[in-house]
Amino acid sequence: TALESVATKRSDALKKLDNLTKKERREEAQRLGLLTEEEVNAVLHAKENSWFIEPVAGGSRLRVDTNQVSSNDPIEDYLAWTTLSSNATNRHMFSVFDGHAGYMCAEQLAARMGPMLDKSLEVIAQLADLKKGVKKPEFEADDKALVKTIRQIEREAGLNWDHVPLALTATFINMDYELVTGALAEFRKQQQLMRMDELLGPSVSGSCGLVAVVDTEAKEVVVANTGDSRALLGVRLKNGTWKAVRLSQDQTADNANELARMAREHPGENSVIHRGRVLGGLMPTRAFGDCRYKWPLEAQQDLFPILYSRGHRYATTPPNYVTPPYVTARPVIVKHMLSDDDKFIVIASDGLYDQLSDAEVIGSVSQWYEAHNQKGASTLTTEDDNAATHLIRAALSTDQSGRRSDTYIRRLLAIPPPHSRRFRDDISVTIVTLNAK
Repeated sequence: TALESVATKRSDALKKLDNLTKKERREEAQRLGLLTEEEVNAVLHAKENSWFIEPVAGGSRLRVDTNQVSSNDPIEDYLAWTTLSSNATNRHMFSVFDGHAGYMCAEQLAARMGPMLDKSLEVIAQLADLKKGVKKPEFEADDKALVKTIRQIEREAGLNWDHVPLALTATFINMDYELVTGALAEFRKQQQLMRMDELLGPSVSGSCGLVAVVDTEAKEVVVANTGDSRALLGVRLKNGTWKAVRLSQDQTADNANELARMAREHPGENSVIHRGRVLGGLMPTRAFGDCRYKWPLEAQQDLFPILYSRGHRYATTPPNYVTPPYVTARPVIVKHMLSDDDKFIVIASDGLYDQLSDAEVIGSVSQWYEAHNQKGASTLTTEDDNAATHLIRAALSTDQSGRRSDTYIRRLLAIPPPHSRRFRDDISVTIVTLNAK
């Protein structure tokens, strides 16, 4: 098959690249044989998925297109989506988790985020009933940590939170607590070396996380973001042109608000951001996992040598580690009321935005949208039926100068992992078409 042919070509290329210097590898990678058009299509279509979500009374129909093209082996990005059951069936969660230092943290987030968000919404509804004097809720033992976090958020930021932003914030905070602090406590309680990787592996690795909750009945989207994945809204203006609206802000040292927060939380530590990274190492200023930026120094000195010896190469203490934690998973929330001009939402890992600007992303998806949402006889067509595939093809066909060519994608996808990471990142995309036909 075409995918088997790709694997063979990449295996042959790996043998050429492995024994070269970094400079020689970069030069040799440009001389590798190109993939054929059929092989490129096989890679692009391998993980694509598309479906419709039908509304219940009061909602509207959604179309969802997803796809992933890996650079790491295994891929460190995960996509997750679900219809939330708490109090509304026109409320849907779409998310991307961009892992780093391994896949284990992102894997856990993809599996556990939806159920915990559902539980948070349920608990908040019960607490709202309690405030109204309707009835006293009976919380299960597992819910008490969420109740505590929700009440703490309300004390800190006031009581006028909408349910979804409050639930997202509490879920992100508690999820990270379970992965980083809870797992450490559980391991110390059990002291079972055979469970060390299972319990602490997700904590040693890390992940950005972006979750969008689309409510077609309330006509709103709420985005919670921790890290540098990004959500964009595609808006078609009355004159027929398109506009890109950010529903999230990248949380890196390039973000002035994040720089100010880090300086405020670690006064006098001039190295808190070094070479544009947290303590010189981590690009995002907010992330799940990454216990090397969160655990007390004593815990790191106790456990990191063992973890490192078991293959967790990021189990090392950063320099100038004085006042942890340096990284938080608490999200920044953006709420947007949807209008008829809002046509689609793009949710993607930063691998997409390494290749394309916001305007280029919306421009590419708008071409697909126009071709698939025309009235009357169709005059516009696209090569890909899947919107996410159409966008990823555009991203991987665009070189550093912004020029697009089929040769570029054929060369880029021929480079085998791990060497491909010098040229491209994992790319994971979900596109939600609103009021889908």
